[in-house]
Formats: sequence, C-alpha cells, structure tokens
Amino acid sequence: MPLEIKKYRGKTLSCFRTLNSAKYYADIRSENEAAEAFEFAERNGLSPFVLGGGSNVFFKNSDIKAFVLKNALEKKIEYIGSDRFLVSSSVRMMDFLKRAFAERRDACYYLASAPCEIGGALAMNAGSGPLDGRAIFDFVESVRFMRGGKVFEKSARDISHSYRKTELSDGAFIFSAVFKLPGAEFNSDPIKARIDWAKEHQDLSAPNCGSLCNKYDADLMKFARALFRIFPAGLSQKKLNWAYNKADNPTYLMAFLSVLSILHKLFKKELKFEIKIVE
Repeated sequence: MPLEIKKYRGKTLSCFRTLNSAKYYADIRSENEAAEAFEFAERNGLSPFVLGGGSNVFFKNSDIKAFVLKNALEKKIEYIGSDRFLVSSSVRMMDFLKRAFAERRDACYYLASAPCEIGGALAMNAGSGPLDGRAIFDFVESVRFMRGGKVFEKSARDISHSYRKTELSDGAFIFSAVFKLPGAEFNSDPIKARIDWAKEHQDLSAPNCGSLCNKYDADLMKFARALFRIFPAGLSQKKLNWAYNKADNPTYLMAFLSVLSILHKLFKKELKFEIKIVE
C-alpha cells in the first residue's frame, strides 16, 4: 500500500496546542513508509520534519511549510533477554516506565513527568537536569534509525550525544532502541514521586512544552515575562524557564520568542532554545 500524503488541520501536533494546517502530512507506520516520505520530500523540494508526541516542538506559522512525518509506528515493548528491551520509538514514556517499574527495573524515572514518546526523548537525550547529569542514553544500548533514506543501527557509544543533544535530533527518523534496564529495589513508587514533584515545581496549568531554553539570562527572561504578562502566551509566573500558550493562533508565542531573542542579542547574552521551532 503506497504512502498516503494528506492535508492536516488541528491542534494535536504540538503540546502548545496551537491551531495549525499542513499541506503535506503523513502518518508513518513502517520503515518503508519512512523511506517513501523522505524520497517524496527530496523530489518535491520539501523540508521533512519528524514528529513524535509534540512535547518539544513549536510550529511558528499557522500554515506549516514543512512536510510533517508523524510517527505512527506500532507500539512495542519486547523483552529480548539479559535485562534488555526492544522498544519502538512511538511508545509513550509513561508506558515504558510503567513496564520497567512493574518488572522492578532501573530506568529514567525522572522523565515520568515528560509527555514525550521514546523517539523524541532519544533524539534530544532527555534528562533530569544539567546539575543532576542523568539522561536517557544512560540506559541505551543501540538505536535503529533512518537518515538520507538509509537505515542504520548504531550502538549508543557510536552516536554523538551530550546533555539534551544528539546527532539524531535533526533529519533522522528513529524506529526503535534497545534499552538495558538492570534489576532494582524500590522503597516507593518513583513514577508517583516524579509526578508529585512536577505538580509542585512545574506549571501544568496551560499548554506547554516544558523547559524553553537551556541557556539564557534570567534578568532578560523576567523582563520579557513582564512585557507579555497581559498576552495569552509568555513565561510562567511559577517557573521562569517555562513558556505557555493559551491562544489558538501561534502568533502570540512567536512574538514572545522573537522578543526574547532580540533582547538577548541586544544585550549580548547567550540564548539557546530547547524546543524545536519549525517553519
């Protein structure tokens, strides 16, 4: 069955819940469909964008220019022996962690509050925070992915990665990964503990994609937050590095991000967004 390329209109592409339309959109259910999608993009001069759960992406325009490749692979968590699990990239992080905890295994429980899929977490090497220094790649043995129409399977040590950054973050469609989850003893539920922590320390009152930047000037962030306080998009009053959006139109949030960038350039301060901003 050939790949179905269709139009999209809705609010499900990003956890910012903006209303977007895409002229080119495809649900990718297999490796063959991923290859077809990349070939179509190359033939038609389109920029493909691989979308997982939308927990770390902002589409800056109401009409998306990119060719959106939605990860719709079958969700699988398969035990393959020796503490190793083969996990498809479409699996929700919470489902992965629930399985690990049910089997009394160590895992990246600090990601229980992240509404992401395994593929997205792998692409950015999602972690607990720069001070703590723990990340999902601590448990990864290998990753299977496509780039440039070719399928690769690399061991974790052969994949360039650092805190919240990997070579897979741009232009790669991740299919699956093998995780090594050693046995562990628990005195309490680490998933519940992380969810309780998130309720206290994170702002979940409005659509958001978590932390906005990993490098920024706090004073400039506070100034920008004050400027946009009356608008439906800006920074949380509870957590400084936390953007929210209450508008259907992405214009408000894009305006805020632009002002933030201008301020940092004007005062010669470093700014680095964690979220992906897509045309």
